[in-house]
Amino acid sequence: MRKVALVLAFGLALAQPTHTVAPGDTLFSLARRYGTTVEELMRLNGLASFLLQPGQVLRLPEKGRVHVVAPGDTLYSIARRYGTTVEELMRLNGLASAELKVGQRLLLPGGATALPQAQAESGPSPPPGGDTPPEDYDPESPLLRIVLRYLGVPYKYGANSPLALDCSAFVAQVYAELGVALPRTSREQYQLLSPVEEPRPGDLVFFSFGGKEVDHVGVYLGRKVFAHASSYGSRVVIESLEAPFYQKAYRGARRVMASPAPPPGPSAGR
Repeated sequence: MRKVALVLAFGLALAQPTHTVAPGDTLFSLARRYGTTVEELMRLNGLASFLLQPGQVLRLPEKGRVHVVAPGDTLYSIARRYGTTVEELMRLNGLASAELKVGQRLLLPGGATALPQAQAESGPSPPPGGDTPPEDYDPESPLLRIVLRYLGVPYKYGANSPLALDCSAFVAQVYAELGVALPRTSREQYQLLSPVEEPRPGDLVFFSFGGKEVDHVGVYLGRKVFAHASSYGSRVVIESLEAPFYQKAYRGARRVMASPAPPPGPSAGR
């Protein structure tokens, strides 16, 4: 009986879908690609941080071949990602037009396989800073390119999925793509990082809207603007740090110098 049980367990292990991490992969991009959530991938694989290593094998949820439409998806981009055609996607899903809705589930062709993201687009790079002048930003910087890909993703308190993020999850995901692990909540990020007098591109800027404790965070981009997952705008946006609303709640900037110690496990938090 034990031998039979071992054989069955081995067969189930072989049947479990997996993904081998390629350069440029992140938990966010993989969750979006496979129609799941960052939390589910972390739970399945016992991960304590957002960082991934090329060659790492991740277990995936057992699902049919579907793609969940995320903000910014088009039939063309989905067809390109899975090596199929717009016409085939429309035929499989009975679509009369190319219009898609966030959260919509699309059937994929049987042999469709997600292509890895280009390493040049989102591969790990050193954290920003260094010799960059304090108020300048490079439109080609890895950090700015990553931030721009998240613009428009909906805000939801405690969320960390392709369909929604909260402020600290947004910051942690941006830096995970740069190869730096940050804690999950804005309060933990504030406590861990070193304060600076004047922010420069890549620094984290912190706010307190509910009292004395820090409860919000964003990424400073230079020229007095920052990107954040805004509960008021209900999405990831870029706004002026000099706006009176943010100046009143501003609690200072902190610098990400290098990869900190592994953060605690995932937990809901702004």
